[in-house]
Amino acid sequence: MGKNWNFLLLSNLFLVLPFLVPAQTLEFEVEVGEIATVDIDRNGKIYVVDHQGNVAQWVNTTKEKWYSPQAAAEVQIDAWAMLNTVLFSPDWQAIRILGLQLTVQSEYIFSPELIEYASVATNATDGGIWLYDQPAFRMKKYYPSTESLSINVELERLINGNDWNPIWMKEFQNNLYVLDEIKGVYTFDLLGNILSMPYDVKGATLIGLTAKEMYWLENGKEIHFKELYGVKTRFLELPITNVEAILFNDSQNRLYCFKNKKMYAYQL
Repeated sequence: MGKNWNFLLLSNLFLVLPFLVPAQTLEFEVEVGEIATVDIDRNGKIYVVDHQGNVAQWVNTTKEKWYSPQAAAEVQIDAWAMLNTVLFSPDWQAIRILGLQLTVQSEYIFSPELIEYASVATNATDGGIWLYDQPAFRMKKYYPSTESLSINVELERLINGNDWNPIWMKEFQNNLYVLDEIKGVYTFDLLGNILSMPYDVKGATLIGLTAKEMYWLENGKEIHFKELYGVKTRFLELPITNVEAILFNDSQNRLYCFKNKKMYAYQL
């Protein structure tokens, strides 16, 4: 009796496919409104910011908390800190620290004697604020409570100013990751020294960080990963196209895609 080779081939293919193509199961979708930027905190809660500076905290399909500034402004958000969320706007030249209920706990206006004009800023784990002082062409670490600087790096020693336009930064695992609009992601140590050449992320405007990898959106249809302390890379085609932003929760293996004022959550 001859073997049914077609059956055997299909059986083997179905055994292999689950390892080649990760399942992407839609868990939910929810209307979240206008999307300017997004972030995720340590507990997996999602933060959506619109172009007026309104911040909404989402837990699955529920809008749990929200914050609205008195005056509209484009803001940058860092929600990774354990007990607070830090907002920065170049319009304010200040940071606002939101508590667990997303109410303003404190606001610190940058001293013009120390900072000429900050174009991007983020939280530091020791109570300071990392920022890029654009006119001075310096990376600085500012302590708002004492109005002092502990780091004041002259970037002309390290970077060609014509090729430097940072648009995002975050301190993570004792490094500072800075996304430059042109060159990609720079890695600094906490003394302001560059640890590696910039890594090209193909024009991404937002970077995500997990315990082992950084990730970003490419072409509105792919999520790309690179090891933080190695060279291995991988990518995954997204279940939908024309995506505007992504977040990845590695502890839950859940992917969030943002598109047309909606958030889509997929289990991988």
